[in-house]
Amino acid sequence: MRSNIIGIGKPSAISTWLQNRPSAAGLVLVAPAVIYLTALYLLPLSQVLLRSITQPQLDFGNYVKLFTTPVYWQSFVVTFRISAVVAAVCPILGYPVAILLTRISAGWRVVAFACILVPYWTSALVRTYAWTVILQRRGVVNSLLMQAGLIDTPLQLSYTTIGTIIGNVHILLPTMILTLYAGMHRIDRSLVTAARTLGATPSRAFALVYLPLSVPAIVAATTLTFVASLSSYIIPALLGGRKDLFVAQLIDQQVNQMLDVGFASAIAMVLLVACIVISVAYTRIIHVQGGRSGEHDASSPKEALTPFGRLTAVYAAIVLVFLVLPTFVLIPLSFSSARYLTFPPPGYSLQWYESYLHNPAWIEATWRSVRIGLCSAACAAALGTLAALGLSRVEGMARYLLFTLMLSPLLMPNIIYALGIYQVYSSLGLIGTEVGLALAHSVLGMPYVLITVSAALSHRDVQLALAARTLGAGPLAAFSLVRFPLIQRSVLVGALLAFIASFDEVIIAIFVSGARATTLPKMMWDGVTNEVNPTISAVSALMIAVSLTLIVVSAIASGKWRARKRGPR
Repeated sequence: MRSNIIGIGKPSAISTWLQNRPSAAGLVLVAPAVIYLTALYLLPLSQVLLRSITQPQLDFGNYVKLFTTPVYWQSFVVTFRISAVVAAVCPILGYPVAILLTRISAGWRVVAFACILVPYWTSALVRTYAWTVILQRRGVVNSLLMQAGLIDTPLQLSYTTIGTIIGNVHILLPTMILTLYAGMHRIDRSLVTAARTLGATPSRAFALVYLPLSVPAIVAATTLTFVASLSSYIIPALLGGRKDLFVAQLIDQQVNQMLDVGFASAIAMVLLVACIVISVAYTRIIHVQGGRSGEHDASSPKEALTPFGRLTAVYAAIVLVFLVLPTFVLIPLSFSSARYLTFPPPGYSLQWYESYLHNPAWIEATWRSVRIGLCSAACAAALGTLAALGLSRVEGMARYLLFTLMLSPLLMPNIIYALGIYQVYSSLGLIGTEVGLALAHSVLGMPYVLITVSAALSHRDVQLALAARTLGAGPLAAFSLVRFPLIQRSVLVGALLAFIASFDEVIIAIFVSGARATTLPKMMWDGVTNEVNPTISAVSALMIAVSLTLIVVSAIASGKWRARKRGPR
């Protein structure tokens, strides 16, 4: 009786066949995610390609127009030039921080990672809005400079090229640091110690040993930063000048103002090809350079900091303050008693929170974002978990190709995917629906679940599930009683990250939300682009609080999972 309840009994012919062919069973588990991505990811991208050569007629006229009209191809020149500057500045700021992360104690590393992850998981729209407040004529920078007597009249800092560069650097710097650290913490520091033992000075040992070993990490981080900057939309739209028209802005302009979807699709395809070429070039460089690394023991005793090391620590601390401070500038401004944004606030009041809470449009947009986020997170968690379980059984080229497909939404410029899903939804009648937004957002959330669950599965003994099957447990019983309890916290963490990605998303919402399904970020976007007022500061502070809360919950869940993995001493 007990065996029937938990699904233990004679296995079916199908389950026996799948058990004897783990790769086939893995492909069955991956199939739902592949079908989902085919319909909601590959099909929209193919629509972009198709429209680029069929509208208004079947030819390459859109591409000819793009490359023969100076105002259009110069947008690519501007985008590549500013992105190159951003990609050059980010390593200068991020490399010392990554070095410091590999050398400081575990306690200080937690503090440093908090300073990196808080802005990383805070909405890009909120952080960009923070910079509009900081750089405007009555903003933080001009107020401090005028109070110090350094200037008499406010400087023009916003709506300039420098504003676009500052905003992009601030948005992309956490990605730069995390990517650098992922490669550099595995460098075998005993090689540097050996060079010092043989008489090399600290600077010479760094230049001849450590720096060459960190080049692959630098190339990877710089490439990711450059590609991400190429697809930037929010920052140049809010901080850039009229002459700094990014490619993503040009796409939006052609769709929403010129109503020329075919030409917008051609622009998007050229941008996509450029991103792919850069990524392929990166993989070739890494393949040629290779690199030697070793496992860096984070719990090993730390070396005493040299004078140069202490200078690096001070520099890294300034960079971390640069990351965190702009976001939290919005918090005191959200309590301002002034009727307009000014710094410092003349007094403090709850009027802007009251304005938010008593405005039905804001509240409805908030609850709509929550509903969409929960639906997309649930869908991403289910499909991502099945895909991770399936890929753990698949090997060889099939595993590589499937992983690449499922992680590609993280690297795909959102403006291109938004354009593609807009074209598909227009024919299906899903524009302006919560279902449409939830389906699109789940595509963006699925990679986070796949990454977290795959990491958990890589640390688990697959023999436990096989032992349960050997003892007569059916596939569902083996999964529910053995495998799922081991990965449930990772599924939760992945779902929380997918929820944050949906709750903060604005570019897809701009294209497909319409007037009937305005989300909270979309309503903020409309407010920022029309009129900057302190109500948006209050909403931004609330979004920061939501992101921080979910980050803390994720950290607690991950901490309990690690403690459980270590077990009692």
